[in-house]
Amino acid sequence: MSSSPQLLIFDVNETLLDTKAVTAAINKELGNSEAAGKWFQSLLHYSLVETVTGDFADFSQIADACLEMTAKNYGKDLSAEKREIILSEFKKLSPHSEVFEGLQRLKNAGFIIVALSNGTLETINDQLKYAGINQLFDRIFSIQSIGKFKPHPSTYAYVLDKMEISSDKVLMIAAHPWDLVGASRAGLQTAYIKREGKSNYPLSPKNDFEAENLIQLSNLLIH
Repeated sequence: MSSSPQLLIFDVNETLLDTKAVTAAINKELGNSEAAGKWFQSLLHYSLVETVTGDFADFSQIADACLEMTAKNYGKDLSAEKREIILSEFKKLSPHSEVFEGLQRLKNAGFIIVALSNGTLETINDQLKYAGINQLFDRIFSIQSIGKFKPHPSTYAYVLDKMEISSDKVLMIAAHPWDLVGASRAGLQTAYIKREGKSNYPLSPKNDFEAENLIQLSNLLIH
């Protein structure tokens, strides 16, 4: 049986913040309801290509490159200015409806709360500030400091090192199964948040917790 976690690491996009505005902007511009999904798949794919091949470009650069590529796949030619406008929506995302209360409950219960994102530190700080939840985090981490993208084991190890805590006392919380696979195989406990349109990876190690939202998760964690 896993020990009770002390440190909670939160993924940001989709786990905490609702990305529908970005999805809508991409789908509208490219004229296809599946365009944003294709773009996001390529974003994850090429971030892993960078990591596996030992190179590094920040997430915003890869996001822009993949949007340019996705647009061309739909017969569109988006200017750099247009792509920048679309991707700037990432800094203006609202939190899911229960996130503030869920985080507040967990903070009040004494958990240490940090964020870990593939995005740049500037972007993460802007996002959490715009969403009005930045004050609930004890620390905010970007994989920029490691030069590898989640789910590489070193991304999780970096947070453990900085927070001076062992993996068995840490819970990774995400709506992305791939993130949780990485965390689990790095020795962390995992919690899967079942956001709309997401489904768990059948080959994932069994998650320690699964919840519909952060309120439900807080009920599972607070004794």
